[in-house]
Amino acid sequence: MNPTAAPHRTSSESPLAVPDLEAAPRHPPVAARALVGIVLALLVSLAAAGNALAATTAPQTTVQISSVDLTQQDTIQTVTVTVTNSSRRPMLRTNVSLRGPAGWTVGPESIDVRRIGADESARAVFDVRVPTLREGFRMYPFTATIAYHGGDRLDTASQELMLTSGQPVGSIAEARNNVGVTTLETRADGDFDGYGNSFSAEALEAVGVTPGAVLEGAGAEFTWPDVAADQVDNVAASGQAIDVGTAGSRIAFLTSGSGLNATGTVRVFYTDGTSSEGTLGVPNWTGTGANPDAEVVAASKGRNRPDGYGNENGTYSVFATAIEVDPARTIDFVVLPANSSIHVFDMVVS
Repeated sequence: MNPTAAPHRTSSESPLAVPDLEAAPRHPPVAARALVGIVLALLVSLAAAGNALAATTAPQTTVQISSVDLTQQDTIQTVTVTVTNSSRRPMLRTNVSLRGPAGWTVGPESIDVRRIGADESARAVFDVRVPTLREGFRMYPFTATIAYHGGDRLDTASQELMLTSGQPVGSIAEARNNVGVTTLETRADGDFDGYGNSFSAEALEAVGVTPGAVLEGAGAEFTWPDVAADQVDNVAASGQAIDVGTAGSRIAFLTSGSGLNATGTVRVFYTDGTSSEGTLGVPNWTGTGANPDAEVVAASKGRNRPDGYGNENGTYSVFATAIEVDPARTIDFVVLPANSSIHVFDMVVS
């Protein structure tokens, strides 16, 4: 026996033994591979289910309303609501209702359609009594609403048809109906807020607002009404239709409010028969109320009151704000909100 030879140790005996990497299995165990396969299959199934859900919940139901001949007044006309099911499933128990303008008679109240197959259409016919129409520009909305089961599974759909009668006025200047600016001597002619108060022409002149002046705001150039201080200079909005005849991406308004809720819907009609809407919110001329983000174009001190110039420490402002419109279409005319606390001094398409 060689006393100097080190005793031989097996790998299991050594505390510093290192596993033999070459001898380790090159593939995961069968159970691990099975688990990975299950997870991948689950992910594929979830993706497929998501795609299927997106396909079934996308709107695939359309509603169309036939028109009414407004020239034939004091008549009963038929209006057809056509429902088209473009989905792969039938629509079951479909209920169709039609609502006409306020005060108009529409019958019946609703119509039930048993079944509308895939890629099929059904019609519901209503009787509408067209009364004698009032003079001037008017809007007449019709709204068809359906409730159903099956189809694209959205359960409801609706469509609006807006008819108009009368002609829009040629410009914002032709629609002016309110005296908002007076001199001290002509203050009795003004009534911007319904209480006999008005902007002071002298105070506005001090901040550069004079007849015909060019004012900038909301990315547009406005023209201040080129009229005397005791003449109508703004439109107290009451649903006036203003002719436009041009295209643009936005409509800017030079405006001010005479109340704390000077807000309403502007309806834009395009020459192709379509329309869009935007909200016109205007701060009170004192700077409070609707749309605090409106841009201040001019701020004058004091105002004319029935008893003379007053509120010297108060600030009375004119603002600029805008709504977005479809730049790919030509605007036929614009209908202002039916809210007389909104006062429009100018309107610009840009």
